[in-house]
Amino acid sequence: MTDTETADRLVRRRSRVMPVMAMVFVAQQASYFSGTRMDDGSRLVNHVAISAWLAWSIVLLVLLSTGGGWFRNAHVRALTNDESTRANRAEAFWFGFLATMMGAIVLYFISLFEPVSGREAIHVLMTIGIATALLRFAMLEKRALSDG
Repeated sequence: MTDTETADRLVRRRSRVMPVMAMVFVAQQASYFSGTRMDDGSRLVNHVAISAWLAWSIVLLVLLSTGGGWFRNAHVRALTNDESTRANRAEAFWFGFLATMMGAIVLYFISLFEPVSGREAIHVLMTIGIATALLRFAMLEKRALSDG
């Protein structure tokens, strides 16, 4: 398979996998809020769960920032990171930022009626921003692939 064919296959796979990862990432939050809100979060299992979520968050951000393909040659990575992909990535980060700011506003108003810990707020805001950016990027990439 040529580098161009490999890059095309990777781009198509990336556009299919990113929305799935975003949905799983958001769905996983139910376990966080059901488990750590019930106690003070000081048990070892809570620290492991939070560490795993943080590691996954970092991996998703790096994936979104770079487009993946870390174990491919430089030419394939360049093909998967063309000008339209960089533009889509920039719009996805912008969209994720706006969603995070709207989430912060909502959390501010919620905190007027019910206490929200700093850890909970950070967790919610990071989840909103990362998931929104992943979904937006995948949507833009799918649109670009269908156009041509």
